[in-house]
Amino acid sequence: MQQRDSIVESRSFDYVPESERHGTVRTQVQFWFMVNATLITLFTGAVGPAMGLGLSWTWIAVVVGSIFGTLFQAFHGAQGPHMGLPQMIQSRVQFGSRGAVLPLSAVTIVQFGFAIFFIQTASSSLSAVTVDQTTLYDVVIGAAAVVLAIVGYSLLLRVEKIASYITLANLVLLTVAAAVVLPIGSLIENSPFVPAAFLAQFGAAAMYQIAIAPMVSDYTRYLPFKTSGRAVSGAVFGGTLLSAVWLEALGAGLALASPQGADLIAAIRDMGDRFGFGIGAASMAVAVISCLITCSLSFYSGSVSLLSAFEAFRPLKSSGAVRAVTLVAAGVVVIGATLLLPADFLPAFNAFLSILGYFLIPWTAVNLTDYYIVRRGVYSISDIMRSDGGIYGRWGIQGMISYALGFLAMIPFFSTAIYTGPAASALGGADIAFAVGLAVASCSYLLFMRRRDLSTEFDAVRAAPLNTLGEPPSAARASTESMEGNLSA
Repeated sequence: MQQRDSIVESRSFDYVPESERHGTVRTQVQFWFMVNATLITLFTGAVGPAMGLGLSWTWIAVVVGSIFGTLFQAFHGAQGPHMGLPQMIQSRVQFGSRGAVLPLSAVTIVQFGFAIFFIQTASSSLSAVTVDQTTLYDVVIGAAAVVLAIVGYSLLLRVEKIASYITLANLVLLTVAAAVVLPIGSLIENSPFVPAAFLAQFGAAAMYQIAIAPMVSDYTRYLPFKTSGRAVSGAVFGGTLLSAVWLEALGAGLALASPQGADLIAAIRDMGDRFGFGIGAASMAVAVISCLITCSLSFYSGSVSLLSAFEAFRPLKSSGAVRAVTLVAAGVVVIGATLLLPADFLPAFNAFLSILGYFLIPWTAVNLTDYYIVRRGVYSISDIMRSDGGIYGRWGIQGMISYALGFLAMIPFFSTAIYTGPAASALGGADIAFAVGLAVASCSYLLFMRRRDLSTEFDAVRAAPLNTLGEPPSAARASTESMEGNLSA
């Protein structure tokens, strides 16, 4: 059993027993605040202005869209302490141990793909305040992120806590600088409303938040079992919403005050420099720290999803060595891609990641519908951890069909640089595919599960060595042995 004072985390896709749980709801607020507190978030707030939307309407779209999207990731947060499992492996209940591989694969690629952007942003920010050694910075930042991810959750939590104070102070100063330097008053007075642009900004803000959903329980699972689910959801909601809305609002102001197509990261440094007190350079330094930390989170969650998918086909015992080897291999691939991808390829690559993100929308709908409405949190952890799926099987037909219907319904509403569906074109390019996918997948799953008798399954859950009904005293002492037995079954 892993000890709480161990340096390197041994857990990855497996269950975290009560003896290893720690942390508080307050630390989760700081943790999730930092998840969105990177300069990359600025670009989400520039979607509406790029289509002619005024500042006040952009701010409204950012707030409303962010609230809508954050609700979904916050609901996932309560699953962590209740189940003690990382986010994506919980999908085995709805999709089966092997049926869950599709969303697991999409999450893996998206997380490692976003790591490329975080490395590049951190490297560019560092080059802006030092000498231009982009290649060297890419390697060093990528390697540092991998090391943080290898050490694991406890170190990430401590680093995020410290960084949250620095980032908060920087955001306050940037906000003051924006109020002084940018023509905010005139931008608010001259604030045209463009319906298609408003929908596009709403969708961008919502999608940006929903994209975090596949990683939420990876970090809330270490909280004690009796931690209030509402409190956890509130911490996730408040933390991520605050940083997202704050930075997207700044991004909107910068986008409207800067020339069309201007680099927002360069613009925020210029704004800080014009205000004085070295805020421009300081913001770049803070950007390096925040991107490095968030990059390590991408590596961490990507490796958990990758191992979860692999374990469905070949039983695998979780260990620190397995995590380290997986993360080092992923780091080599990501850093290599960062160095090899040409700058003009990044917009297309970003669109590719956006399309992969669509694969996660019907997943979150099915997963949350099952957890809160169908099975209401009653699960056998022992069976989830079996490679054959145990009572949940290898293939969850109802979940898979609901997922497919939700995804197919979204296609006409896709709006990316690679493909724009007819419905999205009719809406002026606004992307509301997420809303369609959520509704269709959720309703389909409810319809398919309506007549399924779960009484036999719930009897098996009560008899399972580990379940979500409350860990028996004997299971608390032997939880690791139970897991190892299930993995080898």
